Amino acid sequence: MSQAITLNLPDHIFQPIARVAQAAQQPVEELVLTALQASLPPLEGLPNDISENLSALEMFDEQSLRSVMLDTVPAETSEQIHDLLERQQLGSLGISEQRQLDSLQRQADLVMLRKARAAVLLRFRGKPVPTAAELRQLSGQLA
Repeated sequence: MSQAITLNLPDHIFQPIARVAQAAQQPVEELVLTALQASLPPLEGLPNDISENLSALEMFDEQSLRSVMLDTVPAETSEQIHDLLERQQLGSLGISEQRQLDSLQRQADLVMLRKARAAVLLRFRGKPVPTAAELRQLSGQLA
């Protein structure tokens, strides 16, 4: 399903788009659609729980999104992942430990995906995205 919208673009926005579309031999509408898709990637294809978690971020205000960007994988979880990965490389990982590793990695991946999605949403809303140095400084103030 698709929705039709009408946009009134100022010349300073439209002209570069029109030039790029002409150079790419694409209709302006197609180029704008591609740019929108790239700026807010769809969540289709992700597992439902992850997609729902990331979709929920779309309702967060700016401060809440910035807070998500400060999330980290707990040190204990990181250490467990590291230890289990070392044991996996040595071939001494049992089935239950492999399940534990998979679960911990999924948790860590979710933290990173949420941070990335929060940054994309801030950028999509025209808000500045904190640099890594700014995030370190902010997280140090919270500690």
